[in-house]
Amino acid sequence: MGSHLVDALVAAGARVTVADNLVTGDRRNLADVADRIDLHKLDLVHDDVRPLLAASEPETIFHLAAASYVPASVEDPRTDLENNIIATFNLLQAVRETTPAARVVHTSSAAVYGQGAGVPLHEDDPTFPVSPYGVSKLAAERYVAVFAGVYGLHTANVRLFPVYGPRLRKQVVYDLMCKVHANPEELFIIGDGTQVRDFTHAGDIVASLLIVADASEGRGEIYNVAADEPVTIAELATMICERMGVAPRFVYSGDVRAGEAQRWLADASRMATLGYRQRIALEDGLSDTVAWFRRDIAGS
Repeated sequence: MGSHLVDALVAAGARVTVADNLVTGDRRNLADVADRIDLHKLDLVHDDVRPLLAASEPETIFHLAAASYVPASVEDPRTDLENNIIATFNLLQAVRETTPAARVVHTSSAAVYGQGAGVPLHEDDPTFPVSPYGVSKLAAERYVAVFAGVYGLHTANVRLFPVYGPRLRKQVVYDLMCKVHANPEELFIIGDGTQVRDFTHAGDIVASLLIVADASEGRGEIYNVAADEPVTIAELATMICERMGVAPRFVYSGDVRAGEAQRWLADASRMATLGYRQRIALEDGLSDTVAWFRRDIAGS
């Protein structure tokens, strides 16, 4: 998702500095703009980001660096904590010391809500995360808000509901495409297929981040970002299979993985007040993503 944001910023004429530890990041995603950005291999958990901030003097910092996978957080909660809480704290402290006028937009997750109540979740709803990942993202949110309230930084949190799109080589949509590619006869789906999610294309996520950076109050407030097109996982799998030209037999595990919610729906009306509107419908976005997947597989 970060590469989509970089593309948009470069297209808008911005001077862009990218810091990435390249553990999950892929240089191929930045190939089209490599000669127009300043890329640094840097780990917010272990490296000092202050010299880079002092040298680049950013006006806006988009903090997308994180561990962002629930199952991995269940298997290794300490690493999840470091990559989400420690990394965020280190960045905020560095901004406070070197570039306190910079705007900081932090990407959080719907995982902070936990299971939810089956109705659209509003930013003011209670947060009861059910995974280490949800806990770490909630703690990071709190630090983002506290550094605004206590130290006067200009910050905002964006809670992302499930994201998909070209170049995103993880999460539900990508996992399903990989499974279908590997076995077009049978598709194994975790759970019973009735889990409900609200998927947002990476292009719309980028639009939301730019709007929050430009129009938010910057007091550490929170914004849900979602597409308001909820689908079950079974419906999503069917749409993907149709676009990949296969009709496998669906096999369900029957069990939802530890730490995962059954139903995530968003109330994104607060984002709408800033002028955000979904541009990429799920049907179109999935077609775009499947087309990229085929090119990516062919070129790998």
